[in-house]
Amino acid sequence: MLKIVTICGAGVGSSMMLRVFTQQILEKHNIEAEVDASDIGSVDPSNYDLLITTSDFADSLRNADGTVIRIDNMMDKAYLEEQLLKHIN
Repeated sequence: MLKIVTICGAGVGSSMMLRVFTQQILEKHNIEAEVDASDIGSVDPSNYDLLITTSDFADSLRNADGTVIRIDNMMDKAYLEEQLLKHIN
């Protein structure tokens, strides 16, 4: 199963919002995945296929095994959907 994590500074604000948006997009396209939210300090990037975060934290994840999706406009669900589908397919 695909494993996805959304990441922000504290793991409770923007990462939770991105998690909800990601789950909605996956459900819309009937894609099964486990979606977690985490803070940048405690995430283990090697546990995930896709990592979704802002540019502020993306550089910290440059050595991740999975694909890092940068999203700076949290409300741009169309961009998030485009990026998710691009990297899943």
